[in-house]
Amino acid sequence: MTSSTADFQFELVSHCLKIRALGRHLIEQKEDAFRTIAAAIEDCAARSLLVDIREVPGPYTFMDYVGLGEHAGRYLSRVPVAVMALESQLDPDRIGKVVAQNRGANVEVFTDPAEAQAWLQKYLLPQPSVSAPAGCRLQS
Repeated sequence: MTSSTADFQFELVSHCLKIRALGRHLIEQKEDAFRTIAAAIEDCAARSLLVDIREVPGPYTFMDYVGLGEHAGRYLSRVPVAVMALESQLDPDRIGKVVAQNRGANVEVFTDPAEAQAWLQKYLLPQPSVSAPAGCRLQS
């Protein structure tokens, strides 16, 4: 099941909500972006989240990383979150990840999609295939 907005593409696969950020909305409108993501997690009863930011253009400031971490802690602490990024998008100290974890979010940052999937897989117990809940915006 797939859905998209001008800012995100959403896909629910085996209880993992995969979100691809398509522009700077995630950076410039953090509150709105994280509320949208949190609502999608709730609506779809997702048990994990993969956020792909590889198409989000820079530059990124120190405060961008801090703000992303703060919002992840505030809105995404209910599910494990894997963030897919390009190495050039990441700060060396992973301050956003540290801030998010300090605020209770289970966040890891990856540059390799297979590693991100493997990390998330450990949080998903094998379950029979089920349809998305009625409130999920990803209904086909």
